Amino acid sequence: MKTDARVRYTKMIIQQSFVEQLKVYPLNKITVKKICATAEINRATFYKHYHDCYDLMKQMEDKLIIDLKELIFESRDQNLENIFGKILEKFKEKKELYLVLFSENGDSTFPAKIFELCYDLAVKNNKKKEITQEWLYYFLAYGCSGVLNRWISSGMKEDIYEVSAFIGNISEKVLK
Repeated sequence: MKTDARVRYTKMIIQQSFVEQLKVYPLNKITVKKICATAEINRATFYKHYHDCYDLMKQMEDKLIIDLKELIFESRDQNLENIFGKILEKFKEKKELYLVLFSENGDSTFPAKIFELCYDLAVKNNKKKEITQEWLYYFLAYGCSGVLNRWISSGMKEDIYEVSAFIGNISEKVLK
């Protein structure tokens, strides 16, 4: 069932106001009142869609994770460099949101959520025993996490394809 255009607009305004607040304040300092004032809506409208600021953050993160899962599923037959390139393109599309989520005011667990969904991607076609696969995944995940955190926190200045080629090449070499 499609969501009414007014509902989509209202959620978009609420989310934009929330991101603006996250640029300045940590999540535990943001109030529904501040979000509503910025969005120019009343609190009842906010509560029609979200329980509180934490629920808003969770719903936004869940949507990003679902989008990334779909992207990875659609790209599963491509090489790692192309898959990482598509993931980075998605990050760049929603640059402002990802910059905030990866900042000190964002959710410190969000990067881990992204890498959890990449487990199958990192160990696919790997014939190593189970514990070795797990070690391999964590080695790659934390390495990729470091590169992505650096790329995102520095404002995503480097070319997407340069970063994805680096991550893809290193990952391919480790997986061999």
